[in-house]
Amino acid sequence: MKLRHTLLGTVSAFCVLSLTQQVMGAENVRPQRFTLVIHMSPAMCALDPSKRQLRQCQEGFSLTIASLKPEVPASDADKCASRTPAALNPLQARVVERVMPDERLRQEDWQRNGGCTGMSPSTYFRTIANYAGRLRVPPEFNASKEITMQRSSLIRQLQMLNSTLPADGIQLRCVQTARFNAPVLTEMRVCYNSQGQYVSCPATIRSNCPATFIVQ
Repeated sequence: MKLRHTLLGTVSAFCVLSLTQQVMGAENVRPQRFTLVIHMSPAMCALDPSKRQLRQCQEGFSLTIASLKPEVPASDADKCASRTPAALNPLQARVVERVMPDERLRQEDWQRNGGCTGMSPSTYFRTIANYAGRLRVPPEFNASKEITMQRSSLIRQLQMLNSTLPADGIQLRCVQTARFNAPVLTEMRVCYNSQGQYVSCPATIRSNCPATFIVQ
């Protein structure tokens, strides 16, 4: 069986740059908090037939990054969204595609969210790769079959693997399906401040997973 890709060990040393060093002045945006949105690829691919031709589905990725969302007022989101595509040099593209493998989804994310971070495209995707490379995840995320997990156990494991991560700095999203009795984990969100440190997530980002769920 093909080993699924993980977030671990995917980022080269040049990516380890702090967000403070990298924030740019574009659009005069100065977000103070960011949310890394991580998709559980097997679950997302199984639930949405339209996604099954994506690279992460075809190649068996276990986790992929969907976005780095800045915390900005909803009224400002349209004003700061980018209207131009993100151009990355070949080295950056190779690094980023390890955690965001689909080019079309990367471009859509940049145009929807990247422009609101106040970063250049290069800095935005470098920051994503940096955060992904730092985040440690439990081995259950790379299991070869579905497993049942307790929410409290998963959060505890994530905190042990990422020592400064607060319990409310992780938010889990689940979807109920006809295949399983318990909901399936589809998304994990991790919250950061503008210095790239883990912080509690805002009240607008909350888990909907029950005490027990399936990791697919």
